[in-house]
Amino acid sequence: MAQTSEVDTDTQVKSEPATAAAAPEAAPPPPPEPTASESEAKRAAQSHALAVDASFKRYGIDRWGRDFLRSNDQGHLVFTAPNCPVVDLHVLSLELARRGIRTPYVVRFPTMIERQMETLKSAFAKAISDNNYQGSHIGVYPLKVNQRRSVVDTVVKARERLNYGLEAGSKPELLLALAQPPLKQSLLICNGYKDREFMRMAFHAAELGHHVIIVLESTREVRRYLDVFNEQDWIARPEVGVRAKLYSRGSGRWQSSGGESSKFGLTTNEILAVARELAAANLHGQLSLLHFHIGSQITQIKRIKTAVREGARIYADLQEHCPQLRYLDLGGGIGVDYDGSRTSYPSSANYTLDEYASQVVFEVTEACAEVNARQPTLLTESGRVVVANHAVTIADLREVQGELLPVPEATEDEHRLVDELRETLENINTKNVDEYFHDAIDFRDECLQLFSRGYLSLAERAAAEGLFHRIRAKVEKIVETLSHPSEEITDFLGKAQQKYLVNFSIFQSIPDAWSIDQVFPAAPLSRHAEKPTLQAQIVDITCDSDGCVETFAHPDENLSYLPLHVMNGPDERYYLGFFMTGAYQDSLANVHNLFGRCHEVILRNPDDDMVLPGSERVELSPTLTFEIKMGATCEDTLSAMDFDVDRINKWLRDRHLAVETTLGESWAMGLLQSYPYLSR
Repeated sequence: MAQTSEVDTDTQVKSEPATAAAAPEAAPPPPPEPTASESEAKRAAQSHALAVDASFKRYGIDRWGRDFLRSNDQGHLVFTAPNCPVVDLHVLSLELARRGIRTPYVVRFPTMIERQMETLKSAFAKAISDNNYQGSHIGVYPLKVNQRRSVVDTVVKARERLNYGLEAGSKPELLLALAQPPLKQSLLICNGYKDREFMRMAFHAAELGHHVIIVLESTREVRRYLDVFNEQDWIARPEVGVRAKLYSRGSGRWQSSGGESSKFGLTTNEILAVARELAAANLHGQLSLLHFHIGSQITQIKRIKTAVREGARIYADLQEHCPQLRYLDLGGGIGVDYDGSRTSYPSSANYTLDEYASQVVFEVTEACAEVNARQPTLLTESGRVVVANHAVTIADLREVQGELLPVPEATEDEHRLVDELRETLENINTKNVDEYFHDAIDFRDECLQLFSRGYLSLAERAAAEGLFHRIRAKVEKIVETLSHPSEEITDFLGKAQQKYLVNFSIFQSIPDAWSIDQVFPAAPLSRHAEKPTLQAQIVDITCDSDGCVETFAHPDENLSYLPLHVMNGPDERYYLGFFMTGAYQDSLANVHNLFGRCHEVILRNPDDDMVLPGSERVELSPTLTFEIKMGATCEDTLSAMDFDVDRINKWLRDRHLAVETTLGESWAMGLLQSYPYLSR
């Protein structure tokens, strides 16, 4: 026993060091249980996140705005432009209002333009590397897409770093391009129809150091080019290109601008005739570029592939006739995904910039290899995809048309149909909603017929309308709880929408929504943690029935209404943003009802100078600096219509000499310098 005990003791003694070495460190104490307030805060944060997530899906922001929009703790939309501090769009609007700058205005984020230029350049660099392509790529910005100085200056500033060119299609645009610093590695492409003066301007641009290529649109233009070429002993001469009229067409809203019936371009027979005419003048070496364009906002990548293959084959074979041919200009047309669906829908595109570049480089590589032609330098003239998402148009919402007003109490002699509507409102529920709502529609329609025949009073008609609107609102809430509501009810609810008055002009701010039914994404700038209770169309403040936005971009299916909130009292500032309005809208805007150019609010680096004439600097924080260009006043819009404002001033003063008014002459005179949109 003693021996056993001794062995046990010895074993224990020997084991102690090993046991001590292997013993884990003392476990840290468990974290304290969260307090009731901490648990409540966590639940609130989770609830907020879920509500915002649902709101982003409701408007499609999670898809079309995924690259530049977020939400903050207040449920406000936050714009995240590259290399810039984030901007709370709602807070920005409140601060501008505090400073007396009213909606509508366009907020611009220039670094979004730079990022798109960089993305396009990188996409082609990768495609060129992946395909062992021997040529290069040059991006060209077409000035027609947006000629605002803040936009053009941004492109020009990044031009040298990103090897970007400019495209001009008119004399004013060519003058604008002429005024920019000449860069030999950058191109100046001249498109559009050209007279002799336009040709001389292009020759002058070449003498100033620009690398100019005149794209010939007709056989007559080659004769004008030759005439101007020979009329002076020019120090420098522009090269020429020819625009091919392909049989291939684009897809989407502008597909008719391509194909054999397109407005611009030369047939292959005409291209060869141009080449022969240049050769006869011993100038065949001047032809350096082949251009084609199959339309704007091309939605399908397969249409691009087909067109590029056709254009590349023309280029490859044309090299035999034109030894200096070295540029293949693919034109514009890269689609913008306005609705976030990434489909071939007219407001989207079923490809990315990487996929576009990859397909283009591959098709050109294959076409050139088939006939052993030199691979060209590729040019793209896509402006929409570069500038569309840099701008947000912001306006404030004012009032709901068709609000539910109190319905008078029932009277003893009330018409039977009005009484039926009261009972329907009281008793409709999830089990009888189909039957009762159908009855309510019949009761309402019969009331309107009886009123027209003189059997129903105006007060009874008003009661019937008010009751029916309440029934409809109740049915909307019931339908939200149903897994499979009837198609008849959902169709009816989708048509009978309220209207929200917004302080802007569609014709000035988003003219494409009126002229070609272009859809833009839209969303309120605040209250994304709250569920909206209205389904509204947007009406502007013009005296025009077309001033109504009835379709809004969404990735699943474009919305025929926009979910919006009821304002929390008359003092609430409730703002709406239309996004991706940076392409064409500034150029196509018109002054219907004399609602002129809106204010322009541009995010700047705090160290940047203000560059727009008459602009001012507004510093919202040490890191947030904006340049603000005030919009057109009443005087500006009247002057634009050829009125003599000095004479109007005199007339107003003369009227006040003989009449004493409540507000006085100075108030009336001040209106000329006021902003024509609604004030508070």
